[in-house]
Amino acid sequence: MKSFILSLSALFFVFGCTQQPKSIIKEVSTSVEITKDTIANNLSEASFSISGMTCKMGCAKTIEKNLSKLEGVQQASVDFETSLATVVYNPSILQADDLVQTVTNTGDSYTVSNMASTSNAKPACCAKKSCTKTKCAKKES
Repeated sequence: MKSFILSLSALFFVFGCTQQPKSIIKEVSTSVEITKDTIANNLSEASFSISGMTCKMGCAKTIEKNLSKLEGVQQASVDFETSLATVVYNPSILQADDLVQTVTNTGDSYTVSNMASTSNAKPACCAKKSCTKTKCAKKES
């Protein structure tokens, strides 16, 4: 009986201790170079008036903080004294209407007016380094 248990234990040891092949983990790294010029060329700036603000710290700072949290916003500032907001954002991620909606959702009494947006993005024909403004003007006409 002891020899049977000893034999059975030896079989479990031999077959139970077989090693599984270890999986191979390969590490791959990539890099993307985005320059400040690339970012600056694709940004837009929106300026607008906000009415309904009653205080500098509660209203203006809260609106500024909520605008800054939006994905695609690089910089946001709200001036309580002039009731003006300026937002630098990526128009491929965010639209001007999203900025208006964020302000109006911050408080019931806030309204946005006089929206003006400027873009630093170059026209498609000017994306090439060899482009000149006269070439773009000819292509657009």
